[in-house]
Amino acid sequence: MEGPSSSGASGRPPHAPETVALRDLATAGSEASTALARRMTMHPTDLAAMSHIAYAAEQLGPGELSSRLGITPAATTDLIDRLEAAGHLLRERNPADRRRVRLVPTESAKAAVRGQLADLLERLDAVSEDFTPSERAAIQRYLEAAAAAYRAFAQDS
Repeated sequence: MEGPSSSGASGRPPHAPETVALRDLATAGSEASTALARRMTMHPTDLAAMSHIAYAAEQLGPGELSSRLGITPAATTDLIDRLEAAGHLLRERNPADRRRVRLVPTESAKAAVRGQLADLLERLDAVSEDFTPSERAAIQRYLEAAAAAYRAFAQDS
């Protein structure tokens, strides 16, 4: 299989070096997520669920989580039950609509993740210190635009 920077059978030119580097970053991020799940003795799907719950712009319910993970509602219920039993999340009634449940990470789960990620985040902060403020601003704009492209791709499905 050809790498992302090589010219494929279609004869298209290679992708921009920034795109190749971003794909490499995505792969490294996936490897780090797998390592984090192992360190926290969690299944990778459980960790992915916790990531969606913790970082969603708005609190998620079981249906939204099911859609984001691409698993059935029944499998999502099992996953939520498992995470709740392990003390990683709470089910809370939505104050605006008491029929709806929202999923909230526990403080202990957030603290455990912060503890596991502290070294990585310190390393990433150190990397950014090698750049000028204007370079950092450009990197931030690029990463924000790339994240928007990923989200648009996910929404197109």
